[in-house]
Amino acid sequence: MIRQAVELKVKTTVYSTILKVLLPFLLVFGLLFTIVFFLLMMADQLTGEQKNPVQGGKATNVSKEVLRYQSTVKKYTKEYGISQYTDIILAIMMQESGGRGDDPMQASESHCGTVGCIKKPEKSIQLGTKNFAQQLKKAKGDLKTAIQSYNFGGGFIDYVNQRGGHYTKELAMNFSKRQYQKLAHTGIYHCIRPEAVPVNACYGDVGYVDAVLKYYDFTSPVQGKGKWTTPIEGAVEVTSGFGTRTWEDGSKENHKGLDFGCINRVTPIYAPRKGKVIYSEFHKNKNGAPGYGNLVILQHGKGLYTGYAHLFETNVREGQAIKEGQQIGVCGSTGHSTGPHLHFEVKTSEWGGHLNPQSVLDFRGR
Repeated sequence: MIRQAVELKVKTTVYSTILKVLLPFLLVFGLLFTIVFFLLMMADQLTGEQKNPVQGGKATNVSKEVLRYQSTVKKYTKEYGISQYTDIILAIMMQESGGRGDDPMQASESHCGTVGCIKKPEKSIQLGTKNFAQQLKKAKGDLKTAIQSYNFGGGFIDYVNQRGGHYTKELAMNFSKRQYQKLAHTGIYHCIRPEAVPVNACYGDVGYVDAVLKYYDFTSPVQGKGKWTTPIEGAVEVTSGFGTRTWEDGSKENHKGLDFGCINRVTPIYAPRKGKVIYSEFHKNKNGAPGYGNLVILQHGKGLYTGYAHLFETNVREGQAIKEGQQIGVCGSTGHSTGPHLHFEVKTSEWGGHLNPQSVLDFRGR
């Protein structure tokens, strides 16, 4: 008995010693595990916000007829797992009908192939929301592709996915043009946007995304890196990059800046750093053809200039000193433009020496 007691005491002492030695390491390991887990959760949340610029935004300037359906829209966005897109659905409804009629989401054609088959507003909202949820999933969360497909149909998503998987106004124009070539003989399609007429992009509404988003206020800008603030308010999306770009017909073009999607006559344009206005007027090419449209050029120092093209209107005059973050104009589609956007250039002289703006911009936005 004495021997057993001694052995037990020895074992207890050994275990106690081991525990005392290991306990600090276990506590440190547990703390590190908790910190790493928390950081991973935060990183996942931030990544999700970047992929989903709709979070934090809300419908704006929608009619009282649309707002009366807000609770119904919430009901069905929750049912189809897209609660964060409730206000996008309200914006779509505003564009489709202004909240009026028996089919406020204009869901009849996609549901039964004919206009006017839906006679109950709630049924319209249910089917319209379900359709958008399906389009959003198929578009892998690319919001603008899903919005445009609500007008064009799901075939547009296949078209986009085969060409990079992200919406651009150029893709919408090219898809509309292609579809119109196939269906023009039916006589049921016609151009509803002036910019669509010259290229026969008359299938659906090539300006649908901009039309919907004018009823939506983005408040979650995209994170990025750089030395300057962004020249455009809201969720920043580059719709066309710097350098050589290839059109659907195989022709190539040297794109001298970055294009940012924006809402026509609404989105403010800002100076990304202080400078002086050296050009502020309507620009045409040497042959008199439409060029940059309403254009502002700022000089930021010796050998450093920025340009802001296709503005709806400018807020500055030549010779004026500009502070960083000061508004210099409003988004537009003037000059040679396929739709509302900001064409932004960084260069070493007033008209040449173009640099990639990605090297200096900060996509954290305003």
